[in-house]
Amino acid sequence: MSPQTLLRTSNTSMVVFLLLSIVVFYLAWFQEQNLPLMVLVFLHLSQVILAGLFKVAYVFRLIAQNQLGEELR
Repeated sequence: MSPQTLLRTSNTSMVVFLLLSIVVFYLAWFQEQNLPLMVLVFLHLSQVILAGLFKVAYVFRLIAQNQLGEELR
């Protein structure tokens, strides 16, 4: 995969994971009275998984920036 493609994919992934995390956070913490317990358990586990995926996407972003010779931010 080319560094440009990796950077674009990583940036897109970070945005998607952030948006999903916001939705999951809202459902798990502000709509808990309307959801069954198993759904709440799934939502809370999803928060941890989405945070991990966001961090993996950030690492891939750093790799792409390094390959392109850009400043790592």
